[in-house]
Amino acid sequence: MNHDFYRSLFPILSTHTHLASCSQGALAKSVSKAIKEYHNSLLLSGSNWNEAISKVEETRVRFAEFIGAEADEVALLCSVSDAISAIATSLPIQREKSKIVFTDIDFPTVGHIWFAQKPFKDDISVIRSFNGEIPLEQLKKK
Repeated sequence: MNHDFYRSLFPILSTHTHLASCSQGALAKSVSKAIKEYHNSLLLSGSNWNEAISKVEETRVRFAEFIGAEADEVALLCSVSDAISAIATSLPIQREKSKIVFTDIDFPTVGHIWFAQKPFKDDISVIRSFNGEIPLEQLKKK
C-alpha cells in the first residue's frame, strides 16, 4: 500500500496529523470534488433521488470489497452518531470485553451515547487530549 499516495489525497495531512472523526474528518480532494459536483447538480437539475440511491449502493459495494466483506454485511447510516447508537444498543454484555474507550475530542454525541448505556457505565475510559492531540502512548495504555 502506498501510504504517501493516500496521504496526498488529504491536503491537511501535509501539515497535520489528523485523527479527528465524525463531521470533523479530514477532507479528501476527491470528496471535495464530489461535493461540488453534487451541489452543481442540485443547482442545475434539482434533486435526483434515484441517482443518489445508486451512488449510495455503489459506495456500499465498493467499501465492502475494500474491507473484504460481502456487500450485505455493510450498513450505511446517516451519521457516526447513528452508527454508534445502533452498535451501543445492540452489543451483548460480555464482562471480559466490555471496555468502551473514546477521546475527549471525539464528537460530543459519542460520549453521550456511551454514557447513556447503563450496562457499560463502569467500563468507560475517556482518553484526554493535550493541546488538541492524543499522544499515541495514551491509546496504547487503553
